[in-house]
Parts: sequence; structure tokens; C-alpha cells
Amino acid sequence: MSEEEPPTKKAKTMNMNMDHCLTKECQAKSFHELSTLPIHSFKGIASWSDDVALKLKLKTIGDLGRWKFYKWARAFVLLATEEVEDHRDETSVLNANKALDKAHEGKSLKAIIKLPPSALQGLAESADELLGAFHIDSIEALGNWKIAHLASAIVELAELETSSIEEHK
Repeated sequence: MSEEEPPTKKAKTMNMNMDHCLTKECQAKSFHELSTLPIHSFKGIASWSDDVALKLKLKTIGDLGRWKFYKWARAFVLLATEEVEDHRDETSVLNANKALDKAHEGKSLKAIIKLPPSALQGLAESADELLGAFHIDSIEALGNWKIAHLASAIVELAELETSSIEEHK
């Protein structure tokens, strides 16, 4: 009788990738590494965009993914889909005053998302022109910006990434 050979340990096969949205040179990077790269690491984003992003204090993909103005815009856009027009309870104290310039406090969610990005408290009017370079002309467009969605997802998953594909915690 022949002795059975012990089973060999099969290497883990990893299929996760983001190749559809990343430039070729970034496709083998980890989520953590991606979060440190400039936003032109996404396909379709020209290198000049890094200069524009820098003027918005967005140096990296991670900065964009954590950018409070994008997060606020995303929240307004999502919640606007749930708003019933002219249906506010008169006792409601629901507001987002800390996110909006005073002139826009009290407006409906659907009205807020139609405003320019500079209606967000702390975002200067000059940001409207800068964001316009990315075809963003409203809070709604900012909240629906695919590149910012991707950047946010990368930031989230970077927190869950292990240092080795063999490691599980």
C-alpha cells in the first residue's frame, strides 16, 4: 500500500479588486495605500484635478472620503428622498443648522440639495467655481459625486483591512 501524502495547504485566493475605477498603476494597492494617493488615481480624473482638490484642502483620496462637506451633502441627498413636501409637524425641532449658512436654515431638504455647495457652512463661494471643475454645481451633485462615494468606501474598508491576506482578526 502506498502512503497517502499529507494534504498541502492551499494558498488563499483573493478576487477583490477595483480595477474598473483605478488607474493601472494603482490596481495592486491596498485600501490603506489608496487612501494616501491623490484623487487622479481614479480613472477619468485628470492630474490637474489634484491642484483643484488641493485648493479645497483635499490632498488625498482619504481626505475626500472623510470630507465633511461631502458627507453633509450625501446626508441631505439621501434624506431628501424621504421628505414629504409641506408635511412638517409644527412641534418638530428637526434641523441641520450647523451645516448650513444662516440664510438657508429652515429650508426643506429638497430645497437644500438644489443650493450651491457654498450654502454649506464653512465652504466659501470660491469653492463653487472649484467644484464646478468636477461638474458639481449643487449640494445634490456633491452628495451624488461618484468619486467621493468611492473615496468614502476606500476609507471605510481601509479600517477593516489586515496587513496580510493570510491574516484574519
